[in-house]
Amino acid sequence: MNFARTFPLPETVQINLDGVLAEKAKQTGWLPPQGSELLAFLPTRLRFPLIGPALDAVAIKSAELMWNRADGVVGWGVKPLARMAQRLASMRNIPYWSLEDGFLRSVGLGKAGAPPVSMVADDLGVYFDAAKPSRLEELLQCGAEKPDLERARNLHALIIEHRLTKYNHLLDYKISLPASRGRRILLIDQVAGDYSVPGAGADEHAFLRMWNEARAVPGTSVLVKSHPDSVAGYARGYLSHLAGQPNVHFINESVSPHALLDVVDEVWTVSSQFGFDAILRSVPVTTFGVPFYAGWGLTRDWAEGEIATRALHRRTRKISLDAFVAATLLQYPLYVDPVTKRPTTAEKAVDRLVAWRRHALERQGNYLCAGFSRHKRSTVRHMLAGPWSSVTFCGSNPDKKQLEKADYLVRWGQNATLLASEEKLSAAIPVLRMEDGFIRSAGLGSALTPASSMCIDREAVYYDATRQSGLEKLLRAAQFDQSLLERAARLRQRIIEHGITKYNLRSMISPDYHALAAGRPIITVAGQVPDDASLRFGLTNGVSNIELLKIVRKRRPDAFLVYKEHPDLLAGKRKGLSDATVLGETADLVVGDVAVDRLLDASDEVHVATSQLGFEALIRRRQVWCYGLPFYAGWGLTHDGVTPLRPRRTLSLDELIAGVLIVYPHYLSGETGLPCEVEDVIDEIHAARNKKRSLVRRSLHRMGWA
Repeated sequence: MNFARTFPLPETVQINLDGVLAEKAKQTGWLPPQGSELLAFLPTRLRFPLIGPALDAVAIKSAELMWNRADGVVGWGVKPLARMAQRLASMRNIPYWSLEDGFLRSVGLGKAGAPPVSMVADDLGVYFDAAKPSRLEELLQCGAEKPDLERARNLHALIIEHRLTKYNHLLDYKISLPASRGRRILLIDQVAGDYSVPGAGADEHAFLRMWNEARAVPGTSVLVKSHPDSVAGYARGYLSHLAGQPNVHFINESVSPHALLDVVDEVWTVSSQFGFDAILRSVPVTTFGVPFYAGWGLTRDWAEGEIATRALHRRTRKISLDAFVAATLLQYPLYVDPVTKRPTTAEKAVDRLVAWRRHALERQGNYLCAGFSRHKRSTVRHMLAGPWSSVTFCGSNPDKKQLEKADYLVRWGQNATLLASEEKLSAAIPVLRMEDGFIRSAGLGSALTPASSMCIDREAVYYDATRQSGLEKLLRAAQFDQSLLERAARLRQRIIEHGITKYNLRSMISPDYHALAAGRPIITVAGQVPDDASLRFGLTNGVSNIELLKIVRKRRPDAFLVYKEHPDLLAGKRKGLSDATVLGETADLVVGDVAVDRLLDASDEVHVATSQLGFEALIRRRQVWCYGLPFYAGWGLTHDGVTPLRPRRTLSLDELIAGVLIVYPHYLSGETGLPCEVEDVIDEIHAARNKKRSLVRRSLHRMGWA
């Protein structure tokens, strides 16, 4: 597995977010008005913290204080707490909305803590309760306008292309089935007691009837998809007791619905979400209950009983697949971005699901993290955790038993004394090296500010010029498509506009560099921590900060020389602060806590050993001179004093940015701890500069808890 990321997928649809949300607000008159104050019971508020953003409510207040001023009440599902909320609304004579997960929810189960990207709010009923009308039923009866139909067609194509389902937590792989001469009918078992079964007007007899009808079809192979909870022994399935019957194959694998839909000809179900997935894949569906997708001409409906009869009689309209997708995935659900905690569109939600699933797939395995300091562990756990991974920590020297249980050994940075032993170990278990990313945080790592980006490399750390890292390998071979290069160009402009650098420190007022230079060219020299690993592995020939400054002075005797001291040295977090007297004799100006972006904007040239300041100068199209071999040197964009040990090709600036900032690092939201993209981190850093935090919150943030 290569831990330089697979290429991020391009945005699904370039769409005006504000315009779509405004149009949605016009079409959804049944929802709480924008800016409403709503009541919900505490368990609901704690378990579903995105209710407020999804509904665009100004506040979700405590329903326990029942006489709180409110515009309505919300409750989740049909359980007792929801019924209490409904009675409260009736008593107060204010509206009530039933909440439920949307049909594209997450990567992982809700009970496992996976954050949702959608939910539904229904003022009439609940979509899985066929006994009475729901708002979804009303929307399907009314049909959709042409713009929604066009969006629905595109959204449907995206879902099929990316093989999305409701939870997206099951692996998608080719499954083997017994040979069959006839059609394969897949029966979907469900958990006994699941409310969606009686809600669809069905019971255990419906499953038995489905079983008997399927076995009576001549020349077919009958398959039964067992529910994962019944396979694990947590619950009873309606059909699980029939396993072992002749000519029937039970599928107990926890596999993506799409993998099964690839190999079957029909799906028969009582009320499972699987039927919805099959409809989207244009696989024929037969229903034995009345789920939300039955009765619209898209399924063959064999449900019996009073509730089923009434529901099917209500659903008089035969609709197209596009109209069905428009109602179920555009008009009915509310989409919310768990990273930004703001309303979003279905298309943006798909982007987020695809990115999260890609992140989770790249993280498959058991990770043993050795020698990590405690303040890093929370961030590392968030970075590596996922539906198919586990993370454990140990001391610097793991024992044989710990290594046997691990798929990967993870270490921070690169320690020269451990390289030889790690190379021997890597024959048995891959060694991954983690380092801070290039847009890290709004604060120093040495000040225990959690990182919002990290680099994970199986080859070598990106600053090791003596060996080929995953980043170097990526930059040497990758073919960057046009959409990625356009994204890189937008990203570069965003970085410049917001003044983004690696640490984004609060700075003192910057001097007027041009006035001080009095017409001379301004040249910035970057100081570094003397024992920094990038100097030791960056082929610098041991050049010190003072030596570098003197070399630049000799080359540019008439320039206005600005020496930028490293923030860790100024903060006293690391040793090696340069002699002020010597600096003053060589440089025209020595600066510390100044705005780095303003300094770079004023500079004509930037000279570095291996400092990232050179990369930040390149982003601003400044001339950069390198006296070592940092990750951004050798690609035709810098003046290089060191020849790379391996041939490097010429890159454009946007190609370098695409590789270094978009593809290679991995990002976490500093606010939510969720995987995200570089643009999300930039927006958070920009917002954080204008936000004052309490002392308690700042302390919790440094520990990775807030």
